[in-house]
Formats: sequence, structure tokens, C-alpha cells
Amino acid sequence: MSVAATDFRHGRKSGITTTAVQMETTGVLAGKGVLIKAASGNTDDVYIGRSSTVTADSSDTTDGFPLSANQALEIEVDEAGDVFLIAASGTQKVFWITV
Repeated sequence: MSVAATDFRHGRKSGITTTAVQMETTGVLAGKGVLIKAASGNTDDVYIGRSSTVTADSSDTTDGFPLSANQALEIEVDEAGDVFLIAASGTQKVFWITV
């Protein structure tokens, strides 16, 4: 389902720790996907995955895609809630917008 340009959604996910969390839980639809940017103040990588089993630099089969501070990634998903995040250490945050 396409989302009109005027219907884009955006947000922030803070409090990302070493336990995987869903990026958005309210069913936000994405036209093509979401653009995710790691906050400039992050002190460690945030790993992006497709399920709550995503890990942070600990397993070849479950590690997510790492984003360092200020890095961004656009991924194709139907909903912002299809994205899960986990931090390598500390407490990190990301910003996101539907595309």
C-alpha cells in the first residue's frame, strides 16, 4: 500500500539497550519503507533486524545490521513496526521517517 507524501510519519526510539525492542508499536504504514538514522550522541552501534531475536555483534546468524552514530539506512518494510533494534552497549536512540 502506498502512502501519499503528505501522509508520512516520523518518530524517535530512545532507550535502546542490549534487549531488542520494536521500533514502533502503533501500526504505522510505510509507503516504500523507513529511513532510520542513529543519533549523533550515540556511544555505540545500534543493530537493526526483522524480529525480536536480533542480536548485537554476538552471532553470525542473528546479528542485525549495525548503524554507528550519524549513520542512516533506508529499508523496505510495510510498517515501521517491522523493524527491531538492539544496542551493542549502553542506551542509544534512533530517528525514523517513512518513505
